Amino acid sequence: MSEIKELGMRDIGELKQLFSGIFSAEPWNDDWSDDLQLHSYIEELIGNSNSVAFGLFSEGELIGASMGSIKHWWQGTEYHIDEFFIKTAEQGKGLGTGFLEAIEERVRSKGVTRIFLQTDRHAPAYKFYLKNGFTDMTDHVSLVKNI
Repeated sequence: MSEIKELGMRDIGELKQLFSGIFSAEPWNDDWSDDLQLHSYIEELIGNSNSVAFGLFSEGELIGASMGSIKHWWQGTEYHIDEFFIKTAEQGKGLGTGFLEAIEERVRSKGVTRIFLQTDRHAPAYKFYLKNGFTDMTDHVSLVKNI
């Protein structure tokens, strides 16, 4: 049976371990070997006054997380998910869908009316989010400039 808890800085060690284990492997192959960089990244996501992070636990083990922040926008209050992940061995079992549904309930109680996130169109997560009711924002464009 799974349990959902709000996470904070006290959970950074567990989050770093799970996050790097997932995103350093296929299909992402991100290089999270620099522990200081990883620590700073996770701290930026969970250590701010508007940060909201949730953990999915199974038998006391952290197997999934959502890290993001509450933002107040003219269309209403939004939960911006920066990172959402489930332990690779636990994917495909419906846990992610259940976790998202529970997050929706939790953030709704905080006055949130929308959830916003970004993902790569060709990443496996894209189809997962579409299946779970997210839609493409056809007028939205993400831009980046290397300097």
